Amino acid sequence: MRYTGIILDLVLRFLFGGAAVAGCYILLLIVPWKSFAGIFAAFPAVLASAVIMTGYLEGRQAAAQLAMGATAGMLGCTVCVAVTWWGLLTGLGWIWSIAISIPAWLISSLIFIRLIKK
Repeated sequence: MRYTGIILDLVLRFLFGGAAVAGCYILLLIVPWKSFAGIFAAFPAVLASAVIMTGYLEGRQAAAQLAMGATAGMLGCTVCVAVTWWGLLTGLGWIWSIAISIPAWLISSLIFIRLIKK
């Protein structure tokens, strides 16, 4: 019984993780602004493959822009965690805490891109 639960857990993690990586890669192909697309490459599993593929297909400069966006995205992750934590501490509940933290991540990531580019 326990073995089945572990296998199911691994399969679900593989499917969700693979879907996240594939989804981010598709987004990277669609979005023309590499620094903005880099926000979504902030997932460590996606970052290495995104920088490698962008560097290989589009050159060093595009890969650098993507990595810069990933840096902004990772800084935005810190804001996301802080907002989630604040929401949980103030009693908003986990659903509302996550619901407000995701827009906070995106907005703060865009602000960090502007600050890094200056």
